[in-house]
Amino acid sequence: MKLLITAFITLFLALPAWAVDITMGSGGNLVFEPNEVTISAGETVTFINGDLPPHNMVVADHPELSHSDLSFLGGESFDVTFTDPGDYEFQCEPHAGAGMKGVINVS
Repeated sequence: MKLLITAFITLFLALPAWAVDITMGSGGNLVFEPNEVTISAGETVTFINGDLPPHNMVVADHPELSHSDLSFLGGESFDVTFTDPGDYEFQCEPHAGAGMKGVINVS
């Protein structure tokens, strides 16, 4: 029993910390919702495809954090972990001209 509890605690502590969900195309609008968030370094943001696909998420000057593949299905999601402090501007490439942009502030 002690081994099982130790294994469970180790597994729980090894999981990344999820900070927030951001919906792409929220409410049928070409927006990220929310479009500005503040998280701590090491936390993970989950991007969820909403309405009016396709959408992606590209972080300016950070291809390693970007998810340039288009998400076509409602509910499709991907996670991005931000390890370094800073302000990360991101956009949906197909809809940036419509204002589908945001900022993740990492402290």
